[in-house]
Amino acid sequence: MKPLLARLALLLALAFAGVAVADEAPAPADASREILVMLRLPPPHYRSGANYGGAYADSAGSAARRRIADGIAHEQGLTVLSAWPMPAIGVDCYVLRVPAGADLDEAVRRLSADGRIEWAQPVHRFHALDASVKPVGAAARVSLYSLQPSARLWQLDDLHKVSTGRGVRVAVIDSGVDAAHPDLAGRIELERNFVDARAQVAEAHGTAVAGIIGARADRGMGVVGIAPQAQLLALRACWEESAAVTLCSSFTLAQALQAAIVADAQVINLSLSGPDDRLLARLLDAAIARGAIVVGAVDAQAPGGGFPASHAGVLAVSDRVGVGASVLSAPGDDVPAPAPGARWNFVSGSSFAAAQVAGMLALARAVTREPAMRQSSAWVRFPADSPDGAAGYVDACATLRHSVPALDCLSSREEAARVPR
Repeated sequence: MKPLLARLALLLALAFAGVAVADEAPAPADASREILVMLRLPPPHYRSGANYGGAYADSAGSAARRRIADGIAHEQGLTVLSAWPMPAIGVDCYVLRVPAGADLDEAVRRLSADGRIEWAQPVHRFHALDASVKPVGAAARVSLYSLQPSARLWQLDDLHKVSTGRGVRVAVIDSGVDAAHPDLAGRIELERNFVDARAQVAEAHGTAVAGIIGARADRGMGVVGIAPQAQLLALRACWEESAAVTLCSSFTLAQALQAAIVADAQVINLSLSGPDDRLLARLLDAAIARGAIVVGAVDAQAPGGGFPASHAGVLAVSDRVGVGASVLSAPGDDVPAPAPGARWNFVSGSSFAAAQVAGMLALARAVTREPAMRQSSAWVRFPADSPDGAAGYVDACATLRHSVPALDCLSSREEAARVPR
């Protein structure tokens, strides 16, 4: 399918999935008094338009479920703020406001006991995992490629000879991405905002993550993405609370995951962490069941690395080594990345380690339908005696050879073997 037709098909699928007909998302600041209520959808074969891959064309059924939600809210002294269809998991999701002074946990308990409701839960808060940000300069019109950890450690030039991630859809579920940045101009296949009504929002964390994954391969300026020809889906589910704090909510993340599933994203990057969340867990399971590979950043301060990194089937990534056998480690210290306004920063944290692994997955997915890298056990690590000090990090060459045996690059052991002792 030609690029224009593919884009039109994608937008049509999103429209049928309910993206265009749902209520506007609530303001992020309201989440502390909000509850999510899920009402069951009828089985697909009873739904009008169900052949559209989880479509939401049953307006009569939607109206009936909205009346049920309004009735439940009235009975409980609550207010319906918003609604969003989640056909990937067979529910409509409603956001209900608990009045000031009422016990939120008690309201969740009462709602959960209502037989008309699939389940109810509080709206949880999540945060991005960046440790530090240092500006490169007001406008670094020079190449930063030689400063990228992946350029040398992962022999990125050699990897790009066999794969650039062409055509692989990577969902960047994060804060807003600066689609006009020189590193990202023309690189964003789809841009949606699930936080507020603004058309385009450029924020630091999302721009850095998107650039690390898929910045254009321009050796003359800026950075080179791990997968410079992947199709980036910029799904804004997080917002900058301040220059140092990026937050997300269960509801905004759920909308973005639903959109990623409808768009048939093959890699989904979640450089964020928070508490276990039933709605997000169900959507992650649905995405994985449809073949997506999900990457989650590890929160070193949270038990088990935090959610979603701790969720079964998610590839957990840390910027530290020795975290655990099931956790992948990638460089996350002073990684050059694009910043809003044609600027660049050096960024640190597991958010950016995860982004590099997501890019690696796009490289693999472009050359094989089912990469072995879906399982953490298939990733090769640099050995303890690695001469370049990369012990414990992912060895990209050796790992990608599982999918491309003829890859012409040296694994860490081969490179060490040819160095004279």
